[in-house]
Amino acid sequence: MLDNCEHVLAACTELAETLLAASPGLKLLATSREGLGLDGERLFAVRSLGVPRREEWHDAHAVEASDAVRLFVDRARAAEGRFALTDAIGPVVAEICRRLDGIPLAIELAAARVKVLSVDQIRSKLDD
Repeated sequence: MLDNCEHVLAACTELAETLLAASPGLKLLATSREGLGLDGERLFAVRSLGVPRREEWHDAHAVEASDAVRLFVDRARAAEGRFALTDAIGPVVAEICRRLDGIPLAIELAAARVKVLSVDQIRSKLDD
């Protein structure tokens, strides 16, 4: 697994070529905003997750049905086992997911902060 390759694309490409040459049966998974340009490389686009529409933010079922919110809740519980999506924080979590454009990595990074910040604090820090 090579993660976030776009920042060091040439080095990741060289490493992947070396590893694949040394072990022909090896399979690599690389995440990047651009391909490595290797023979046999297959590209898969990861799309943004669906977020609740603003008019649904006060409907707990609609908020919970959103893929982005489900990811946030799952990762928040992994970071803080007592995390629960309540009617009070549902709209805040929905707004966080919308402001992060449903991008899975951004949502995971935000949700991990529930260990040290409230969802209101996370929302307020999105502009930093």
